[in-house]
Amino acid sequence: MQTAVGLWLPFRITDFEQDAAWSWIVAGIPATGHRVRAIDPENCRLTFTVPAWAPFYLPVCAAAIRRIEQLALRAGSRGGPD
Repeated sequence: MQTAVGLWLPFRITDFEQDAAWSWIVAGIPATGHRVRAIDPENCRLTFTVPAWAPFYLPVCAAAIRRIEQLALRAGSRGGPD
């Protein structure tokens, strides 16, 4: 994966649930988990989990969720994905 500052780091998916969730490690360190849960046919809930040792990463995840929401809303207004 490429970091925000351009540094490339190795990663590995550690948990995977088809169409629902995944977690990973980056450079051998547990990283975020990601889960999508359908609320109804038109809406879903996106959740990131952050390791207890990384509370400083919460603002990054919050920004990512806002960006994903903007992309989804834009795609929905056009009737399809970007």
